[in-house]
Amino acid sequence: MPRVKRSSIENLRQRVSLLDVVAPYTQMKRAGAQFRGLSPFNAEKTPSFYVHPEKNVFMDYSSGNAGDLFRFVQLKENLEFGEAVELLAERFSVPLEYEDDGMPRERLSLRKELLSLHEFATDYYHRCFQAEHADSAAMREYWTANRRFPLELADEFKIGFAPAGGGKLPDLLRQKGFSAEALHQCGLFYINDHDTEARSPRPRFRGRLMIPIRDVQGRVIAFTARQTDLTPQDDPSREAKYINSPETPLFKKSDVLFGLERARQHLSDGQSLILVEGQLDCLRCVEKGILNAVAPQGTAITEHQLALLRRYSNRAEVLLDGDRAGQKAALRMLPLALKTGLDVRFLCLPNGSDPDELLREGGADALEALYREALGWVEFAVSTLLPAGTVPGSPEERRGLDEIFSIIAQSESAVIREQALSELALRMSRVDRLALQRDFERFSSGQTRPAPQAEQPAPQKVSEALTSAESQLLLIALHSDRLAHSISNTVDHQWVNGKSIEGGLLRKLIIEFQSENWNGLDDFIELLESDEERNYLYSLLNRDVELDEPEQTVLGPIQALYRRHVMQLQKELDLKLMNTPADDAESIRALHRQRIELRSQLRNPPAISL
Repeated sequence: MPRVKRSSIENLRQRVSLLDVVAPYTQMKRAGAQFRGLSPFNAEKTPSFYVHPEKNVFMDYSSGNAGDLFRFVQLKENLEFGEAVELLAERFSVPLEYEDDGMPRERLSLRKELLSLHEFATDYYHRCFQAEHADSAAMREYWTANRRFPLELADEFKIGFAPAGGGKLPDLLRQKGFSAEALHQCGLFYINDHDTEARSPRPRFRGRLMIPIRDVQGRVIAFTARQTDLTPQDDPSREAKYINSPETPLFKKSDVLFGLERARQHLSDGQSLILVEGQLDCLRCVEKGILNAVAPQGTAITEHQLALLRRYSNRAEVLLDGDRAGQKAALRMLPLALKTGLDVRFLCLPNGSDPDELLREGGADALEALYREALGWVEFAVSTLLPAGTVPGSPEERRGLDEIFSIIAQSESAVIREQALSELALRMSRVDRLALQRDFERFSSGQTRPAPQAEQPAPQKVSEALTSAESQLLLIALHSDRLAHSISNTVDHQWVNGKSIEGGLLRKLIIEFQSENWNGLDDFIELLESDEERNYLYSLLNRDVELDEPEQTVLGPIQALYRRHVMQLQKELDLKLMNTPADDAESIRALHRQRIELRSQLRNPPAISL
């Protein structure tokens, strides 16, 4: 792909705030000079992700990842550097200029091409939905009469129609210049593996209502397709009511929550998200003015999805179907919710009813009535697993208790476990609290409970000493070009322990300055050879450093390097003396002279000129 000009990259870096880049992935709150939030890379309960807004860098203590806005996007979206630059430029409407290398400018990275392709397909399906055609009219009738949604909502969400005969989408995509690779990878077509040019793509979705699935940034990455009377009999998935796009470079269904891109924007402080079963349930919530609803992608909720939800709210209201299947789905997700530290309540529907029907008939008022009767998770587990009429001491009670114990054991918080056992004893009024505690401990000793999450290290303070002279000098050099020049003019790179990560970085930096090749930090970062080096460098950039007395700040670690180097030379001389034959007087005298010279050097360490 064509190389973006350095000036464009710098312009993008100056104009885009890293806080804006991370906003779709996690909520940040000010913590002193920095901002703190839950890790976008790992599921966690204690915030360990920090952004330094002035330096536009981040440090994630849970994963060890660190970097700038480009590095963040590379890690989150699995992109090359140039692709991350293009993605950010597109997202923040910053124009890019490319090096004149003769490559065609319209050729985009695959990921960016797939995003453009999905936007084009979304518009195409929506135009088919709106078209003056008998099938299109039938699909609109299904939307308004069968599903009882207004056409305005279809326009708002770009609801579409995949023509039963396949339509013209493949031809239109080729005319727009989308590559054969993009047609292969987008998931919208069946294409023979041997058809490398994608000459005969067959549409995956035919005669179905098309619901775009968006990522947290609002970009279409996949579709859910609802079966209708127009779905042809020869459709391989004809019997499936709903089918999703297959997994692609853009879409992994277990990592996406439908509607989250909207819901996260409508959360006030402390407000919970509402978890419903399907996309149409979520759309019904929006139609009725309930804007904080999300849904999984037609499968059982996953731990990753709950961790994603947890980044935006630590509470969730679960609104599932009122039948036995809905109860089972709720019980399956309950241990995962406790594991991710999510506080859940259950809005219980009457048996046989579903959220779509409830909201369609009663609107937001019906939901408010459910809020007033919501069950906490312990109460829900007891009502489901130990329903009224369960015989005390029966095998059914034992099985129900063990299942509740297994749910409680998923929490890493001793306080939550104690509170849950107390409430369980209260719900089972005839059961002694201490006896219940002993039963739980016996149950827990027979299974392996997840080890508590290691406490995340707090961000390093300026006053905290770094572990080596190399790390101290590297920190100073990264924050001051003037001092970096002084360090490189004083320190011989042979003094530096190049076997450590900080020593290797300091050596590279000194050599760049001494050879007059220093062109700024960004060029230096491009010289780094591993993610370990980049993460360590950015972890230092994320620190604040005080340089009130620069000479003393620099002189101490420089002299420490020098003394260590001289003492190492002394050890080598001592070893040579031990191995020199006693009758070789001349060599012994020469080694002793060198040792005296080294002692003199040790008493006179180098000064630094600022």
